[in-house]
Amino acid sequence: MQQHLMISVATLKRLVGNLERLSNGSISAPDLMAEPVLNDWIHAVGIISRLEGGIEGDPAHRDGEEVRTGQLFAFFEDDGENFALTLDGWYRLGHARMVKGK
Repeated sequence: MQQHLMISVATLKRLVGNLERLSNGSISAPDLMAEPVLNDWIHAVGIISRLEGGIEGDPAHRDGEEVRTGQLFAFFEDDGENFALTLDGWYRLGHARMVKGK
């Protein structure tokens, strides 16, 4: 029997672990300050809900590179800082993109 997983079990376990920590209140801003910053971001909805923006502090991308995150699962605000939990992991949110006409 062949199997083809669209998302690895390890990725889903990491997501569930993050969601459990968020749900039980064991996440705080200091825990997430080292996460990559997503600047000029918007909440983009397509087939899945995700974020798009310029990444900063992610070793896989150059600073300022435009990226699309994996599926968005949660937002978190603590100590004046805002964070988003996506399938890729946590992002610390910088300034939001201004959408024309809004």
